[in-house]
Amino acid sequence: MEILFVRIDPVQEIAAEPATLDTLRDILRPKAVEPRASEEFLAMARGCGWPLVYDEKIPPGYVHCRPTPGAPPPLTDAQIADYLRALMPKEQPGA
Repeated sequence: MEILFVRIDPVQEIAAEPATLDTLRDILRPKAVEPRASEEFLAMARGCGWPLVYDEKIPPGYVHCRPTPGAPPPLTDAQIADYLRALMPKEQPGA
């Protein structure tokens, strides 16, 4: 089965239809031999502690990485730019 990830920042929940999520759980389950995923990916995925949620509305083979329901929406590009601008040092007069 090919699994496609659909990411919406910030990721706080992973949802997929039952068969796809079961396949993902199997991929992420620690095994003596890891034939399907890189060690780096497995270590990252196991360390996140994201809730895994069955969602029968998602097509087979797709995994949605999404905010927890009720979480605030992600920042817009303009909000991120304003935030980063505020972190930049102000230009000193006469410099």
